[in-house]
Amino acid sequence: MHESLIAVNDSTVAGLGRLARFFGFSDVMGRLYGTLLLSPTPLSLDDLASRLKISKGSVSMNMRALERWGMAKEVWMRGERKKYYMAESDLWQVIRNVLASRERREVQLALQVLSESIEKLQSAEDELTKEEKELSRFYLERMADLQAFFQVAQMALETVLGGDDTLDFEAITKMELG
Repeated sequence: MHESLIAVNDSTVAGLGRLARFFGFSDVMGRLYGTLLLSPTPLSLDDLASRLKISKGSVSMNMRALERWGMAKEVWMRGERKKYYMAESDLWQVIRNVLASRERREVQLALQVLSESIEKLQSAEDELTKEEKELSRFYLERMADLQAFFQVAQMALETVLGGDDTLDFEAITKMELG
């Protein structure tokens, strides 16, 4: 293979590994995804372990995680007993899968915790001293700001996750760069 192709493949795979770490995933998951994404044909666990120079056990464990996140899927290969995989090439779908699985849950949890905290402060109002009431009002102001922030985040997530008719992902994907 030409050295330019090798260099581009290596830098892209390494870059996706770094990007995965940035988003809280393992470097190995990012590199596996990148290797699959840049492969025109499905790859086996052995192929992936060999290309990335990591153990087959690590490949297997991380591939299960990639499947759970909807970033890769097992494909059947005629006459083969090994498991083969392909990357989900629709990057918007990958983003939606991750946002729906993780970020949506975290935003909802933050809103629930804030709501419970506000309720707790309001129910304790009669028992607080004057100084504590001042601090309680300060907390309530800050929590209202946090609630507003997380509600906007929730609306943004729902816009992205709402479905294909909410945003025209096809048009965005086809935009010419540079």
